[in-house]
Amino acid sequence: MRKLGIIVFMTFVLFFQIGSNGVIWTVNQANAASLGADPVEGYDAVFVLDTSYSMRDTDPEGIAAEVINMFMDLSDADRTRVGFVAYNHHVVASKSLTSIAVAAQKSQIQQEIRTLNRSGYTDLGLGLRKGSELLAAGTSKGRQPFMILLSDGETDFGASSGSRSKGDSSNDVSSVIKSAQTKGYPVYTIGLNHDGTVNRQELERIASQTGGASFITSSAEDLPEILNRIFASQIRSKLVPVAAITTTGEMQELTVDIPDSSMEEANLVLLSEHPLQETQLYSNSENVRRYKSSRYAILKIEHPQAGKVKLKLRGIRGDLVKINLLGSYRLEAEASMTGNKETPTNGNKPVQLPKGQAIPFKAQLLLPDGQRLTDEAVYKSLQANIMVTPVKGGTSKKVPMTYKSGFFQAEYAFPLTADYTWQLSLDSPQWYRKGAVHTVHAVNAAPQALKDLTIRLVKEDGDARRSLSEFFADPNHDKLTYKLDSGASGDAANAEINGTDLLLSGLHTGDSELKITATDSEGASSSATLTVSVQSRYTAIKWTVAVSIVVAALLYWFLRPKPQFAGRIEGYFLATASGQEIPVKSWPLTSFPGRKVSLQELFRTLDVHEPLPEAERIIFSAGKKGTLVVKHDTRCALQHGKVRIARNKKAVLEYSDKLYITFEDGVTEIELRYKAIKPNTSVYTDHIQAPTG
Repeated sequence: MRKLGIIVFMTFVLFFQIGSNGVIWTVNQANAASLGADPVEGYDAVFVLDTSYSMRDTDPEGIAAEVINMFMDLSDADRTRVGFVAYNHHVVASKSLTSIAVAAQKSQIQQEIRTLNRSGYTDLGLGLRKGSELLAAGTSKGRQPFMILLSDGETDFGASSGSRSKGDSSNDVSSVIKSAQTKGYPVYTIGLNHDGTVNRQELERIASQTGGASFITSSAEDLPEILNRIFASQIRSKLVPVAAITTTGEMQELTVDIPDSSMEEANLVLLSEHPLQETQLYSNSENVRRYKSSRYAILKIEHPQAGKVKLKLRGIRGDLVKINLLGSYRLEAEASMTGNKETPTNGNKPVQLPKGQAIPFKAQLLLPDGQRLTDEAVYKSLQANIMVTPVKGGTSKKVPMTYKSGFFQAEYAFPLTADYTWQLSLDSPQWYRKGAVHTVHAVNAAPQALKDLTIRLVKEDGDARRSLSEFFADPNHDKLTYKLDSGASGDAANAEINGTDLLLSGLHTGDSELKITATDSEGASSSATLTVSVQSRYTAIKWTVAVSIVVAALLYWFLRPKPQFAGRIEGYFLATASGQEIPVKSWPLTSFPGRKVSLQELFRTLDVHEPLPEAERIIFSAGKKGTLVVKHDTRCALQHGKVRIARNKKAVLEYSDKLYITFEDGVTEIELRYKAIKPNTSVYTDHIQAPTG
C-alpha cells in the first residue's frame, strides 16, 4: 500500500484533466460560474474527515492527512486559513479556522491530523454540522469559504447509537445544505468506496445543491489528484508540467520559465518515489521557501519576475521526478457593456437593451487595489470570451474577444426577445478567471416608418417597382413582411405587394395614398401612408422650363451690373452755428469706394468740423445713368428744387440739380450742387479734391 501511495504522487496530473481510472465525479457548473464575481481577499477551508474504524482499511498509509499537508504547502499562506473536524459517531477532534501564515500554527494542524485515531462508527450529519459551525464562526466578508468532506460510507451507528438516530443525522445534513446555499459556500464531497457501500447519491446531492463537486473513488491513492482539483477550482490556477527526469544520483540542472511578472507566488512542485536528497533554486526573488515530505518537495517563490530560473536537484539513482509549476495570481476579471448602456460591474441589476443590435463589450484585469493590470505579457497569454446563455434554456454562445489598446473587446447582438446571462471567461496556460454573471433583457421594437413617404413617378415611364425597405426600417434588423391595407385613395396607380417590393401599374396623372403595414418576425408592426404622385413628362418639362426662367431671372437680378458713382458734389455753407465761414467744398464721388456715402463722410474728408451728427444719417447712393439718390432719417429739412424730401423717402438728383439742407440746429444751412466731372479732370482716389482744368 505504501508503494501505491507513492505512485499516486508520481502520476499527479493537471487540475483540469480527467486521468484516474475508477474515479467518478459530478461538478455543479453554477459554482464555477460564480467564481470571480467579487475580489477574493483570502480562502477559508474546513476539512471534514471520517475517522471511523473502517478508514484503517480504506487509507492505511494516511494519504488523506498527507494531501491536506500538501494543500497547505501549496496555498498562499498569508491568505489561507484551515480548520478541520474529525468525526466517527462523535466529534473526535476539531480545529477552528487558523491562519497557516504562522509556521507553528500550521505545524500544529499537521500534527493533530497526523495523530488522529480511527475507531467507532459514522455520523455524517454530525461531522458536517460541526464543519458548518466552524465556517460560520470564522469566515468573513471578502473571503472565500468552502468545505471538503472525506468519508468511506454512509451514516452507521452500529449496535449502540446513543441519543442520535439516522433521522437526526439526515436532518443535520439538510440543515448544512440550506446553510451553505444561504451563505454561498460549496461543499466538496469525496466518497471512499473501498467496499462498495458508499452512499453515492447522498454525496452527490450534498455537492450539487451547494455548488461543489462530488468525487467517488475506490482507492485512497486517488486523493492527491482529487484534492488538487478542488484546490484548483478555488484559487483558479493550473498545474503546468515543466519536466520529468530520471535521477542519476548526482546533481542535475534544468531551467523553468516564469511566463510573466504578475504572479503572487510561483510554486515548483517536485514529485518523486523517494524523498529528494537536495534541491537548489537560483532566482532573482529574495524570498524562496521550501517544503519537503516523503512524497513531494515544494519550492515557493514570492513575486517572481518574468524569465528563467535555474533548478538543481539530486535524488536516488533511477527515481522518476516530475516537476510542475503552479502560479498564484491576485487578479480579478472585470467586464462591461459599453456604448449607450453600461452594465454595473456587480452584475446584480438587469439591463434592458434592444435585440438584434450589436452591443460592444470591454474587459480588463484588476489588481487587488482596483487598478488596471498593465502587464502586457499576461494579456497576450489569455484567451478571452463572453459566454452568453438564454435564461430559459438553450445553447450557450461563445463570443471571442480580441485584445486592443489595453482591453479585450467584442461585439454581440442578442438575437431574440428573452432574458440572457453573460459572463466573461479568461483562460491562460497558468490560470483562469470568470467574471460576474450579468443578466440582460433583450427587447423587440416595432418597425419604424422613415421620413420621406412620397413616391414620384412619370406616367410615360410605365409600371414601377419600389423596395419597401426605402420606407420602413427595423431597429432590431429583423426581416419585415408587408401588407397593403384596403381603402387606398386616388386613382394615380394600381398597387400590389410582391415580397418586399411595391408594384405600381396603370399610372395616371394625379396622387394616390397607400396605407402599408410592416410586421417584424415577432409580430410587432407599424403602419404608414405612402403618397404616390404621378406626373406627365410634358408637365414636368413645362415646370422645368418655368423654374429655369425664374432661376435665370433671379440670377440676373443678383448678378446684374450695379451703378457706380459718376459725378461730384459742390458744397456751399450758407450759415453755420459757430459763425465760422467755410469755403466752397468739392467732392468727386468717384474717389469713394462702394456705392454709398454719408454726408458726414464727405465732411470728414475735407475737414469740415461743424457739430452736425445728423449728417451721418443723410446718405447718397449711386443711381442709374449717373444719377445720385439721396435719403435721410433725420429731422433736417431737405429741399430738392421745390420738393421737400420726407423722412426715409428717396429723391433722385440729376446733373445740375441743387439740394438745400437746413440742419437740426435750425441755423446751419448748406447748398449742395450735383455736377458732372469734366472729361479733362484728374481725380485721385484718396478722398482729396483733385485739381480741375
